[in-house]
Amino acid sequence: WKKNIKGGIIGSLTPDEPQIMVGSTDFFTFTGTPKAELVGEGGNKSSMDGTPAKKTSKTYKVQLTYRFSDEVRYADEEYRLRLMEALAGRIATGVSRAIDLVAIHGVNPATGEVAGGVVDYITKSGNGHVINSTSATPEVDLDAAAAALQGAGYAATGIALDPVYAGVLARTKKTNGDRVFPELGLGFNVDRIAGISAAVNNTVSGTAEGVASNTGVGGIMADWNAIKWGIARNVPLHLIEYGDPDGAGDLQRTNEIAIRAEVVFGFAILDDKAFSIIKQAQVSA
Repeated sequence: WKKNIKGGIIGSLTPDEPQIMVGSTDFFTFTGTPKAELVGEGGNKSSMDGTPAKKTSKTYKVQLTYRFSDEVRYADEEYRLRLMEALAGRIATGVSRAIDLVAIHGVNPATGEVAGGVVDYITKSGNGHVINSTSATPEVDLDAAAAALQGAGYAATGIALDPVYAGVLARTKKTNGDRVFPELGLGFNVDRIAGISAAVNNTVSGTAEGVASNTGVGGIMADWNAIKWGIARNVPLHLIEYGDPDGAGDLQRTNEIAIRAEVVFGFAILDDKAFSIIKQAQVSA
């Protein structure tokens, strides 16, 4: 299942960092353009200006627990194999969505509520460049998002789109009836728009989880190199046969078994000004 964990926005648009460790990992960044000094023969050398900024990633643990009738243990091998393959796919989806929802919205994926333990996330109040969309001319949103990044010294490497907002962009037409973004088709399976990479997922708005903050986020254009993330620890799938592991009753009494997966991941936002957040009321939760 680990091979399929990159299906979310963060995994699709941002390369993972294998050195993320449980607890915290420090990342150092420099601002400004480095200027080399021309030194004449016998000339003195001076030090360069610029002190590195430090950002520290924090790790978070997520878990998925599934209950089954204990009779599944006595099924034939092919049935059990199909079950585990289906379960692995759901775990990969759940973990990739969790990484998105924590890193983008700072919420507990199970509840949609902002989690107090998440100290920083992309859409946190005061972070990034907020672009308030105008539904009449949504193509202007992309121009404004790009201009904000360029003004901050960043170049966009990709854009994350909510499916509803991707559809709005796909249906936007010029006065002659031609589509403004013909490469979007109907807004499904989008991987590129306006010359940059794109990824579509409803974790952008968090509507599927009912994110309580009513985000209204339709898109996030960014230099996605400004976020560092990675899997710090995978806890192998394990079988639970006794007790009440999830508050749903004693397994032995209900003739059930449980299978649990746990993942520890971490991320750090190096500079929130590398993110332009497009908000549109019609994609609100």
